[in-house]
Amino acid sequence: MKKTVISLLVLALTHSVSAQNNNVTELRRNWFDFQIVQHIGLNSWSKESYVDDGFPATALTELRIAYNFYSFIPHCGFFADMSAGIMPAPKMKSFSLDRIPMPNSGTQYYLREMLSEQGSGKTSAHFKMTGGIFGKIPAGEKLSILPYFGAGFITMPHRKYEMILKEQGSNMQYQATYIWNRPPNYNDEYDNNIPLGYLVARLNIKHKLSEKSNLTLGLEYTWFLDSLDFYGKYSNTFNANIEREFSVKGNKMNMLGISVGISFM
Repeated sequence: MKKTVISLLVLALTHSVSAQNNNVTELRRNWFDFQIVQHIGLNSWSKESYVDDGFPATALTELRIAYNFYSFIPHCGFFADMSAGIMPAPKMKSFSLDRIPMPNSGTQYYLREMLSEQGSGKTSAHFKMTGGIFGKIPAGEKLSILPYFGAGFITMPHRKYEMILKEQGSNMQYQATYIWNRPPNYNDEYDNNIPLGYLVARLNIKHKLSEKSNLTLGLEYTWFLDSLDFYGKYSNTFNANIEREFSVKGNKMNMLGISVGISFM
């Protein structure tokens, strides 16, 4: 009888140690996520329609790869991801003068000469990077819930037009500059893509398919830290005096996204 009890205790202890080792091994595992994400904007880039129409449509289709690894705290870890995405073309495919404020109200102007154009009215490509923390909440034998919190950036297009405007019925003419997505410390060295920072919260549901693979379904909310601003300037071509200079502050975009993917350990 004693031998039987001792044998059962040894067996139980061995099983307990084995289970603990398996849990430790599980928590030390790293894995990759491959996801397709569709984001939809919850507001517009700007309250002014002529500014908003110059930016890409507020939707983003994204292909993402993420690396996840557990920390020394059980069921908590860190992640880093990068992705490429596309946004639909803006409503303003080419420059439209009749919707933009002029040097003097009540006076008509026409385009005399286009000096330069930067940016495009086509579908745009974007690069994203995000990093942060996550947790794991077991919800069953094969199901778990993972909340994510992080910060990152996305490249956004920069659009600029320079031209000569002629005042109708007089000899006055102005060099006009219009910039969509003008950073506070703007200079002419900026290229066509400017980073825009954001914070993100995600909730992924993971279903175990095998020992090394899982199916994931997620919901995420992105809040952009900065706005996309518009800038306009009119300079008298005869004496270089600035006749008018103005800017339009954009909205801070909010986006909701749905993701689906596969993870591999």
